[in-house]
Amino acid sequence: MFQKTNISGFTLLEVIVSLVILTIALTAIITIGSTRAETLIELRERNRALIVANNVLEKYYLETVEVGVIDGRQENGNTQWNWQLSISQTNNEHIYRMDVSVSKDNDFEYSSAQLVGFKWH
Repeated sequence: MFQKTNISGFTLLEVIVSLVILTIALTAIITIGSTRAETLIELRERNRALIVANNVLEKYYLETVEVGVIDGRQENGNTQWNWQLSISQTNNEHIYRMDVSVSKDNDFEYSSAQLVGFKWH
């Protein structure tokens, strides 16, 4: 006669369900990791653009300026940054407002950094 043996283990359905759950979990972990990496790259880029904006303000704090717009380029982090300094009069006749925009593009459609400073003249 046939003798029934007790074999323990997982059924095929249990194995497939566990693999599906594992696949979903690993996909989520990889997606989170890649999103974080993209965010870090964007933050590094914005930080470099902000350094350029700060350098521009520091330079023109020391120079004589007039109301108007000044354009220029500066390299930072192996990237050429375009900057635009807009100088305008404030309500106080002795104070200029200096707005700096920094972008990789020449048209400044998207600014990576913007900084505002005031200068006594």
